[in-house]
Amino acid sequence: MPQRRMFLILGLFALLAGCSPASPATTPAAPSASPSTSVSTSTTPSPAKPTPTTPVLPDATGALDVSSHELSAFASPSGAIWCAVSTKGAWCHFPADFKGKIPSSKKICPEEMLDVTGIAVTDTVSYFCSGDPTAFPSTENVGGDIDWWQGTGYPKVKYNGFTVVTLPYGKKMAAGSFVCLSAKNGVTCANTDAGIGFRMARAGVTTLP
Repeated sequence: MPQRRMFLILGLFALLAGCSPASPATTPAAPSASPSTSVSTSTTPSPAKPTPTTPVLPDATGALDVSSHELSAFASPSGAIWCAVSTKGAWCHFPADFKGKIPSSKKICPEEMLDVTGIAVTDTVSYFCSGDPTAFPSTENVGGDIDWWQGTGYPKVKYNGFTVVTLPYGKKMAAGSFVCLSAKNGVTCANTDAGIGFRMARAGVTTLP
């Protein structure tokens, strides 16, 4: 049958049936290339966007108990983040390549000639100022701050001219109500009694909850 005549007949059928034209969202199926071949269309769903993970306060379950030590200092496995935990609090220093916003020392310690160097959790969560690292997990430290590390089998790494002891990813350490968790997305420390804490990472600081 000539193609023009076929279109006229199809148009007549549509007119008699009172049908309206197909909407733009509907695409007619293509004619079969042969009686034994059919053509179908399918819609592939767009990949789901990853949902940002909300930091969660760690608890002391499975943590290494370092309550018997006056202070226990450790580094992240990269060596970049230095932290410490005691029965009085937990804190972390900003890494050297920190990309987050650091508050002004005029706001945090206006009467001291010191820099804002990190964040701590005690009864509250707050930034602190210091002249030298207050968490120094170097093997050169003779103050006893890395005594907790002896016998754990946890690795040490070279960082910025120092050899520092580390808390491996997925491991926690606790002193009293204070606990710190080492993870690939940063170090998270909490006061489990108060339900508050922070996460320190190269990208920035997150206060919790």
